[in-house]
Amino acid sequence: MRRGWQQTWQNSWRVRVSVGLLSLSCAIASLQAAPVTRQAIALNDQPLYEGLTHFPYANPAAPRGGQISMMAQGRFDSFNPWIDKGQAALGTELLFDTLTVASLDEPFARYPRLAERLRHDPTDPSWIEYQLNPKAKFHSGLPVTADDVVFTFDILLKEGATPLRSYFSDIASVQALNKHTVRFNFKHKENLEIGLTVGEVPILSRADWRGKPFNAVTLTPPVGSGPYKVARFDVGRQVTYQRDPNYWGADLPTNRGKYNFDQVKYVYYQSTEIAFEGFKAGQYRFRQENRARYWVVNYNFPAVKQGLVKQAPFKHDNPVRMQALVFNQRQRKFQDIRVRQALSYAFDFEWMNKAIFNGQYERLQSYFHNSELAATSTPSAAELALLTPLLPKLSPIQRQAVLNEWRAPVSDGSGFNRNNLLKARQLLLSAGYRYVDGRLLDPKGQPFKVEIINQDAAIERVLLPFVRNVRRLGMDIQIRNLDAPQYIERRRSHDFDMTIDGFAQSLSPGMEQLNYWGSAAASEMGSRNSMGIREPVVDALLDRLTRAPNRAQLITATQALDRVLRAGYYSIPMYGTSSYWLAYWDEFGQPKRQPRYSYDTDFWWSDPAGRARVEQFINRK
Repeated sequence: MRRGWQQTWQNSWRVRVSVGLLSLSCAIASLQAAPVTRQAIALNDQPLYEGLTHFPYANPAAPRGGQISMMAQGRFDSFNPWIDKGQAALGTELLFDTLTVASLDEPFARYPRLAERLRHDPTDPSWIEYQLNPKAKFHSGLPVTADDVVFTFDILLKEGATPLRSYFSDIASVQALNKHTVRFNFKHKENLEIGLTVGEVPILSRADWRGKPFNAVTLTPPVGSGPYKVARFDVGRQVTYQRDPNYWGADLPTNRGKYNFDQVKYVYYQSTEIAFEGFKAGQYRFRQENRARYWVVNYNFPAVKQGLVKQAPFKHDNPVRMQALVFNQRQRKFQDIRVRQALSYAFDFEWMNKAIFNGQYERLQSYFHNSELAATSTPSAAELALLTPLLPKLSPIQRQAVLNEWRAPVSDGSGFNRNNLLKARQLLLSAGYRYVDGRLLDPKGQPFKVEIINQDAAIERVLLPFVRNVRRLGMDIQIRNLDAPQYIERRRSHDFDMTIDGFAQSLSPGMEQLNYWGSAAASEMGSRNSMGIREPVVDALLDRLTRAPNRAQLITATQALDRVLRAGYYSIPMYGTSSYWLAYWDEFGQPKRQPRYSYDTDFWWSDPAGRARVEQFINRK
């Protein structure tokens, strides 16, 4: 699944498949292991496809030609996606190569691209070396050298976007050892993921940027070394990329069967409704749907009925993004776990899924839902070994929830939610609250007031049923819709009672978890710990997670952490889906074998016969 680079650095450095530099630990024979040189690398395991001729989800015989077109929301005014200014066009990642590329079948494996091999010490994560392919060249014809890699990281760390500079702040230095070898030195040994994530950064040409300001919005496409070039664009309306017939890396094993379309096009729309109408009209031909009602109700137009538009759910094995109503524990009213637990009973997912979402969503039962990282059933023996010494530090409610199978409250789906609200009422009474004329008063006799801050007007219809139930508990609850600057500032300063937050997870969680749940992050302005969690047990499990020496222990620590987070009722888990909802005009071919973790249209191809049928239908008038 392709994302624009500007989206990538906003999200992927925190939540993409995190990888660790303590990879290949199964091969560690002693604490004095010598550096090793490999073509591929994986966290605590052997890469599945080292020495590959092509990925198993690629078709090396795929025909080339045609076009794939997709939608984009909003506008663009730049081809510079690495700075805080402007809005870069989608698809700029097609212009560039990275040192390595991820496998879509493995959660934590990297394979050659610009770098044909890498060298590292499995016991010392303070450095890594990448050896470049001497055949690599930019579109200008100049070779890609270690000096270009040094330039890329120097300029990004100096003038790049804030999230990018923050994520790579642990880089101490980048050195060109010779023309084709670059060494990364890191400030700490604790950041186990950075050694491989540096391989995911697009490499820039020093010669191309010489004499030009880097931190500037520009519509001059930069020179890359990737499979496509910018063919044409209409500012804010569309951008089309043309496959480079002289692309140096076309025959790399990781690229065989990939980049089959002659053109990749993004069409821009100002509203989701108009964008959908554009898809119906064939203005673009591939779409990932993200609205349940649209998916169920709106795909009934003639092209669907005639089989020319396909709906194809893609089931994946990634953790589903945790979307939740979070309690800000910096507010005294939410420091009692019984209050948070009571409010969780007011969220009637069963009715909501039936009445609003056409039954398309799953209730999220884990912060790592849909993956092997999610805690299920009761704790395993390995989890208990971690949890048992920590249990006395938990409240009785949390301790009981950790040791038993945890499920979010379930209603009868009638819309009344009476039984759950009675349970919530009892919890509030046990916490010292009382009712006077139907109003809930706290132990000091003050009305219980809650404000939910919100930025997305569309989500209000999801919040309103919850608000109605909370009011039935005697609470004074309001939704405050804010404009973007107000919302961002109040979130940044943690000035709210409740809000909706999302926690995207990778298949290999790492240091980003400290920013989500760690006590230190709770006091940091702008941190992702929106709930204000300050829990020694959580901190202890985070320490075990970030120091896990192998995959098995990483999974165990993550599952134990998941249990403690759920049992703390720090949020109300909402809903999600473990499938991508894909819709496309029937003019594409796909490999028979699909990857486990993500679809990627770069492995698809144009079917001339299908395209002719589609064009005939669209132009029938």
